Amino acid sequence: MLSIIVVSFNTADITISCIKSIYQDKGLKDIPFEIIVIDNASTDDSILKINKFIHSLKIENCKLKINSSNLGFAKANNQGLKIARGQYILLLNSDTIILHSAISQSLNWLSSHPEAHCCTAQLLNKNKTIQASGGFFPTLSNIFTWCLGLDDLPFTNFFIRPFHPHTPKFYTKDNFYTKDHPQDWVTGAFMLFRKSVYDKIGGFDKNWFMYGEEYEYQYRLHLAFPQTQCWYLIGPQIIHLGGASSVTKTDPITREYEGVIAFFTKHKPKYQLPIIKILLKLNSSLRSIINPIYEHL
Repeated sequence: MLSIIVVSFNTADITISCIKSIYQDKGLKDIPFEIIVIDNASTDDSILKINKFIHSLKIENCKLKINSSNLGFAKANNQGLKIARGQYILLLNSDTIILHSAISQSLNWLSSHPEAHCCTAQLLNKNKTIQASGGFFPTLSNIFTWCLGLDDLPFTNFFIRPFHPHTPKFYTKDNFYTKDHPQDWVTGAFMLFRKSVYDKIGGFDKNWFMYGEEYEYQYRLHLAFPQTQCWYLIGPQIIHLGGASSVTKTDPITREYEGVIAFFTKHKPKYQLPIIKILLKLNSSLRSIINPIYEHL
């Protein structure tokens, strides 16, 4: 059985579109599954609309859990994980649209590859161009190249595995996201893994609200299952609108910084944290200089 967890916050229409696209996956007709929608205290008409949608179609394997406050991505998903009944778990953003049979295709792949503990589909933008999905765990070296923009130079990523690899549209024409391969972590927009993973390492760190919780979780997963892999697949595809399901209006890059700092605080030697904070401040300064230049070009 498969459990699909969707966290929703003020996104009634796109959440309903997401659910509809799940049922259009023809491969799921032969696979028992459940959909668990966690509403993070929406202030619009999300609860009313989603409830009406579920009841109008008489969907018995889709249930809605309503929170009294916005718990964020990590805690809300943990709620879903606690009640999930499937042997496999799919974390799916509400701002996604399943194309073809992406879910069943990914599930069939993972169930037949015991060497993998997790996999993701190829994420596409609304115009069907490839969207980045995960990369390699943060290290002192790849945060250094990322913060100073050195990972944008040709060949740098051949020597230092990038925190955020480039998509094919980048000027270096990277082919990272154009082929099946193992990588350290994938985004929570589409993250499929075995329930046995959750049974061993538990859920997301409750101290994370949003940003960075995926690679922190998969880092713990890597420590617990060092012989298995996380895979990026290009066969199954989904559209990810990106940002539409965000639970906060805080600047994404600020949240990214906070996630990196929290990761190094928890998992890396203490001496690295001050260095990381300096690098992030340099990155912030560079962005404040470069971004206005690009805006006026």
